[in-house]
Amino acid sequence: MLHTRADRAADHDVFVVAGDASTIEASTFDASKPTKFIIHGFIDTGNTYWLPELANAFLDYMDCNVFRVNWGDGSLPMYSQAAANTRVVGLEIGYLVNWLIDTYGVKAADVHLLGHSLGSHVSGYAGEQIQGLGRISGLDPAGPYYTSMPPVVRLDPTDALFVDNIHTDADSIFLLGYGTGQPMGHLDFYPNSGHDQPGCDPISIAIDAITPDDVGDIRDIGACSHCRSIFLYEATLTTDNCDFLGHTCYSYDSFELGECRSCGADNSKCAYMGIRADEYVSKQNINTMAYLDTDDDEEPFCLEHYVVTLLTAYPDGAESWVVGHLTATLYGDTGAVLKDVKISDEHRRIDHGQETSFLIESHVHLGTILRAEFTWKYDDQLLRPGTYCWSLICNRSLYVQSFEVSPINYYPESTRLQHTQLLCASGGAVTEIKDGKTVSVAPTGSCTPVV
Repeated sequence: MLHTRADRAADHDVFVVAGDASTIEASTFDASKPTKFIIHGFIDTGNTYWLPELANAFLDYMDCNVFRVNWGDGSLPMYSQAAANTRVVGLEIGYLVNWLIDTYGVKAADVHLLGHSLGSHVSGYAGEQIQGLGRISGLDPAGPYYTSMPPVVRLDPTDALFVDNIHTDADSIFLLGYGTGQPMGHLDFYPNSGHDQPGCDPISIAIDAITPDDVGDIRDIGACSHCRSIFLYEATLTTDNCDFLGHTCYSYDSFELGECRSCGADNSKCAYMGIRADEYVSKQNINTMAYLDTDDDEEPFCLEHYVVTLLTAYPDGAESWVVGHLTATLYGDTGAVLKDVKISDEHRRIDHGQETSFLIESHVHLGTILRAEFTWKYDDQLLRPGTYCWSLICNRSLYVQSFEVSPINYYPESTRLQHTQLLCASGGAVTEIKDGKTVSVAPTGSCTPVV
């Protein structure tokens, strides 16, 4: 089924059949424009609500041809049979694309296949047949029967000039995950770790146990995380004031600790998720893994990410480390205020004389930070005697030389650095934050830099 800007008012579907020139010539297909194919996965059809929604989002974003592929008769339970059908569907799509190339002069590099779940691997099989295919985007590529299999069996970076994936249900099949954590492209994104997504209840049944009677419930409830990849991709088409920027990092846990704030001098450590993923500067690399966080199922999904880095001091009288909660209020040059944000929700050890980073996420766009307030609360834990700090014999204060606040949604790296602010007390003096107290800091020009 074909969608173009020229036929958006049509009250009927426009069907195109490979090899039947009359179906193309009776349509508004324009071979000079980019062409997208949206390919559903298990239990869906070409008429499932999200496919026309995504097609319209593409047409709002750019002038292109959008095909909805319908293999619904082959995608129904049982899963094992649907997985077996993917190769046939991929061959059919490959035949259609090659026919458009040979007959109408479509450029293979302008063709982009987007597949959800099993549709990701359908895209891979199609890509094997199309010389110079421009791009494949896998939306939570299916895991069962594909994870750890040879590249010829699954989606892989050789299937197109550029392959990008979004993983949102990466639990193994033994934990009832429908996706995979295995990177299968040049660039793979793992929002919220790539596992259970915020706002989704972890309700699943074994994929091989799904029957036709389960289809509606599984899509809407049990496959919430699996389907989140679709809506995140669509959000990258429809969100104007926030960038879905992923950061490469040692692990998702390291990203959550604020350890990966830089895009690198060559900008190779950051990439846009979704429609702009093909702007990545190191597309020649494969299996690059990038992380970011998104909000729950209440749109907009996009979040601003800020890394706060403390360069702590170790003056005479200070403990070598303290434990507790640090709360921040940030004032930006956009006029916005991010108020009373608990930087760490968990008991956190902070060593004096070292750097410690924290990640803050919010819908609030602050721009460049003008000033900040930090509140420190020491945290004694009864089950951890080593954290006891009696005020008569122990110093509960946190000592900070300088605070760096970096909005890491900015790209390229030069722009992030331009908006990064170094804050400290007047004259660059060490700031003592006593237990239960608040201090205010601002850019002074004399702050000690954070490495």
